[in-house]
Amino acid sequence: MAEILDSPSLKALSVDTRQEIMKLLVKRPYTPSELSRLLNKHVTTVGEHLALLEKSGLVRRKESSNKWVYYALTDKGEKIFKPNYYSWVVVLSLSLIAFVAGMQQMFFTAGYRLSAAQEAGKAYAPTSITPAAATDAATSAAAAAPIGMEIYVGLILISVSMLGFGYLIAKSLKNYSSIAHKR
Repeated sequence: MAEILDSPSLKALSVDTRQEIMKLLVKRPYTPSELSRLLNKHVTTVGEHLALLEKSGLVRRKESSNKWVYYALTDKGEKIFKPNYYSWVVVLSLSLIAFVAGMQQMFFTAGYRLSAAQEAGKAYAPTSITPAAATDAATSAAAAAPIGMEIYVGLILISVSMLGFGYLIAKSLKNYSSIAHKR
């Protein structure tokens, strides 16, 4: 944020009317007369505020094919209202961690339960039963055992990670559509 708000920008945003102009320009480009109607200010007053915002680099003039002049936010002006704090890196990292933890919880813990059941089957198997039959019986007993809490925890972690991935996709599509809409 320090590189965005330099001294001229701070001076430009020190007046409430200029702040209101900036908030309106976030939505779409406006002409000075449209802004004056929305703000209940005289067109000359709005024009002076726009000139100062343009001088500070927060607003730019957009010449149109007709006689009207529109004002829009520059990249510097947009960063004030739409800061990019690299939240996607945090969300992506947490989503990946949740996904890996969920997969580990589901598969490795289930595999551990299965191997523990197989070992228990070998330890308690009578000598007349072959080890293969005891292992098969223990495997089927572990498979028939009720699902433990670790499976539910794994599913919850995977669901949280999918929500994180969905958020990132929606955010990137929104950013892409806003960039394409500006052109």
